[in-house]
Amino acid sequence: MGSMSFLLPNPLSGAAAVVLGEACVASVGYHDMTPGPTTVSITDGLLTLTRPQNESGYLIVPWPIDPFGTLVVTTTTLRERGEPYRLLVELARGKLNQVRTQTAEWQSIGLRTATDFDRAVAEASRQFGHAVLTPNGQEADTLATRVLEQAHALADRLARDYTSQMLATRHKAEGPIETRLAARHKRPLRSAAIDEYCRVFTAASVCICWADIEPNEALYDWTESDAAVAAACSAGLPVTIGPVIDLAPGMIPAWASGWATDLPTLAACMCDFLETAINRYKGDVHRWVVCAGFNHADALGLQDDDRLRLAFRLFEAAAQVDSSLDLILSVAQPWGEYLVDEEQTISPITFPDDLVRAGVRLSAVELEVRAATRPRGSMPRDLLDTARLFDVFGMLGLPLDVVLSLPSSDEPDREALKQGQSLWKPGWLSRPSPEGQAEWGASLVALALCWPQVCTVTWDHWSDAEPHLVPHGGLLDGSDQPKPLLTRLRTLRTSHLAPEQ
Repeated sequence: MGSMSFLLPNPLSGAAAVVLGEACVASVGYHDMTPGPTTVSITDGLLTLTRPQNESGYLIVPWPIDPFGTLVVTTTTLRERGEPYRLLVELARGKLNQVRTQTAEWQSIGLRTATDFDRAVAEASRQFGHAVLTPNGQEADTLATRVLEQAHALADRLARDYTSQMLATRHKAEGPIETRLAARHKRPLRSAAIDEYCRVFTAASVCICWADIEPNEALYDWTESDAAVAAACSAGLPVTIGPVIDLAPGMIPAWASGWATDLPTLAACMCDFLETAINRYKGDVHRWVVCAGFNHADALGLQDDDRLRLAFRLFEAAAQVDSSLDLILSVAQPWGEYLVDEEQTISPITFPDDLVRAGVRLSAVELEVRAATRPRGSMPRDLLDTARLFDVFGMLGLPLDVVLSLPSSDEPDREALKQGQSLWKPGWLSRPSPEGQAEWGASLVALALCWPQVCTVTWDHWSDAEPHLVPHGGLLDGSDQPKPLLTRLRTLRTSHLAPEQ
């Protein structure tokens, strides 16, 4: 048993107090910096984290950062010791170190940073030195808070500079970027909506729900998906279907869920539906997201090894139908927050790696970057942490797809509640808004487009009027009126992708 303790600032803001219970520790030596089981205790101004391992690690904690909201912050490597660390000093050290390290790495491949940026990094480093050396704890916290905010502002600028310069480099080498841009939809788009969709997106992503299509065993209703695929094909859009099997609540038919304790029978039911879907559309659809959420704790209560075996069977079945198809695995919570549960042992990057080592042919790995929702989504990260995520999964040597979503409102969303999803309210210093969704979404899409390994960028759902996972995450509201993000995505499409049809 090992533990680390941290002196909390006094006074502790309400925004910080409400998220401290989410703190955890990642072990040294894991390049993906995923957390492990951690017990959190907060008493007498001290944050104590206890783990089964007695070793060094990184503290991972959500923390309010003005003006960005609550973001996950990671310290540098810390050894276990009897004396407590000062929390804000270590958070500032971790973020500033990330900015300095990433700046040097990107400069080594050609990134040009402005003189005022370099001066700001040096000034933040100088201020951090004062925070470390001052004997006054309150003054140290004040200085460290300032450095932490400066470091996040620098991180944001660094990621945006990298994005713009990489996009310019790609254009110079390739012309229009060939990355697909899509939005998931379940229902067929009406004629006016198709016109607007085609002005913004270069591909279609049709989401199917097994529970809706086969509510009773062997009795299928393909009406909506038939129409959605036909409309996309008529518009000349390349189509991706999926996820076909999703382990989120409400996605598995009740009759199939009854086989959760009989893995061979459950696998047979899943494979039968997958094979039926592929055979129905294989003349029109070449790309399939075979399964999603299998690396993550699911609604059926399956163990992680069982979910791995199920995923293997599904990819094996899909390849037997047509070995030329592009078959994609979707990874939930790619930062691995679910690993704080001691029953979860397979990290997000290990899951696809295990499948590949077992002989599965993956055409791509899809990363679900769903921010500030629970239980399927992740805690909010900044652009620099997201860039690092792409780098980490790039080590698999496989193409990447990215799925993005962020709520635009904190009002109740009945469609999302049906799937057991809700807003992670500590993630907001102010109420979520369509404008906030637009800024976040446009920034993340641009970052993904500049990454050469990213083949497809997909917004999680088209309209809040359709069934969906993320509360108020659509590009259209519940009355099918466009949100500001749609215009921002159209600008990105015309600036960087193929021209409008």
